[in-house]
Amino acid sequence: MTARWLGGALGIAAAAAVIYFLRAEPPVVALVGLASQGGERVLREPMRPLRGRTRVLIFALDGVGDDEFHDAVRQGAAPHMGNLLGADTGTAGYLHAHAVQGASSILPSTTMAAWSAIYTGEPPARTGVPGNEWFERERRRFVAPAPVSISDREHTVEMLSDGLVGNALQVPTLFELAGVRSFVSLAPVYRGADLFTTPEPSAVVDLFVEAAKGVTGDGSVARETYSEIDLTSVDNLLEAIGKYGVPDLQVVYFPGIDLFTHVASAPLQQEEQYLRSVTDSAVGRVLARYDSLGALDDTYVVFVSDHGHTPVLADDRHALGTDGDDEPPAIIARAGFRLRPFVLEPAEDQQDYQATVAYQGAMAYVYLADRSTCPRPGDRCEWTRPPRLDEDVMPVARAFHDVNRTGDPIPALKGTLDLVLAREPAGPGRDARAFEVFDGERLVPIARYLARHPRPDLLRLEERLRGLAVGPYGHRAGDILLLAHSGAQRPIEERFYFSGPHHSWHGSADRQDSEIPLVVARRGSPAATIRSLVEPALSPAPSQLDVVGLVRALLAAPTGTGRPAGNASELPSPSSRPRAQ
Repeated sequence: MTARWLGGALGIAAAAAVIYFLRAEPPVVALVGLASQGGERVLREPMRPLRGRTRVLIFALDGVGDDEFHDAVRQGAAPHMGNLLGADTGTAGYLHAHAVQGASSILPSTTMAAWSAIYTGEPPARTGVPGNEWFERERRRFVAPAPVSISDREHTVEMLSDGLVGNALQVPTLFELAGVRSFVSLAPVYRGADLFTTPEPSAVVDLFVEAAKGVTGDGSVARETYSEIDLTSVDNLLEAIGKYGVPDLQVVYFPGIDLFTHVASAPLQQEEQYLRSVTDSAVGRVLARYDSLGALDDTYVVFVSDHGHTPVLADDRHALGTDGDDEPPAIIARAGFRLRPFVLEPAEDQQDYQATVAYQGAMAYVYLADRSTCPRPGDRCEWTRPPRLDEDVMPVARAFHDVNRTGDPIPALKGTLDLVLAREPAGPGRDARAFEVFDGERLVPIARYLARHPRPDLLRLEERLRGLAVGPYGHRAGDILLLAHSGAQRPIEERFYFSGPHHSWHGSADRQDSEIPLVVARRGSPAATIRSLVEPALSPAPSQLDVVGLVRALLAAPTGTGRPAGNASELPSPSSRPRAQ
């Protein structure tokens, strides 16, 4: 695969952001092609100089819940991570690490939205990346870097080859804000970094697309298929360190553990096993390389995740799909809307759609057109205009509320939804408004609804939904928001999700999906010292939005030796990597 790589100022969509980056950043070279076997891509020529000061190493653990991470470490089954963190102190951390208590994901707790928030410090309504897939009204474009409702692979390829997710971001990234030499391994956001490394791209794409299809056949799955991606990515980043030295900021992304957990028959137990046998050994190899180069003592190590996982039943009853007369899109069609086909690019004679849907696991976004602009079949809707609340939005909201309550006209959808939310529409170029709960008669502000119907299981629902909905790109979360009946507190038979059949999903406001590990460690440093750096960088309700400020604070912390770590001439060759057991 050869592809054009864009970075820095070239990846910004909004004109104001372009001006910002042209002023703040030097030009970034766009280079051609990543070899089909994977490897490295220099994004900035020349690279920013090494500072010879404190470094930060981020282990980005996709899909690892807070409980699963700490259980694996505290049970002694993840020795490399455990040795770095030190003994469990029984308080808020470890002997040589501080574990942030109650750190949460944004909403939806899904991969692309969450990592975009982590690497920018901004919520989805400001980043412009509201989920794993979404619809952009202003361009009549469906975007699917991690497809759920469709199976097209083009945007997953573009995520790796042309920085699709980074280019979609409307705000600066951590790598642009920090201004230090930054290497990124495999992560979906790398705009502004100096170097990007990845294993063979088509293998990564294949796994993302297969994950969109869900569990098929007998449901058996080989862990080695997923671990190969994680282990090979470490091979490539170690080779890059061998060539360019240890960067000031290194991101090591492990997507295999999330993709595996979706299809594992005993998801939470097998996730912990994956952490122990695959992730821990991969983390250990990176730490060993830092140590051999004299870099580990001056490096703060951050463990962070995007979301957890909730086990679900992998059958057609609980998987709210797209095809057939008993799935959620059928309700929209029955309400009188022409639906956009579930493909990346509809055919020319399919461009007259009045509604489209994007799936996020425990959530779904419904986008509606002003039907007065396209009343007849064949008419193309003016999607830059928002829909009308009474004529377009409320009939669909009411149809979903009614079918969920009564099963009429689709009995299979009775009891599948937790909440139906809608709002006064706003088109592109205006700050979108907050979602409100439709109670069957009217739209009710979330705070008022929760006061009457307390839901302690939905963590900070009003605050987190504001981050999704209220802002210049809040319209990308749709006009109607559907929350499936989900959550670990419910019997598994009562959990539903928007996608094909899987053994686990996420995206909800439930604690199991939402609470994430956020741990900062430094070899030999007392936990109290680390805590004194971490806590001032956190908000009162810590979340993924604090990671950018936290990393910048750690980069500014005093160093022990103040010497650069290694160069190409003195680095040993990468050790042979262990195989997953």
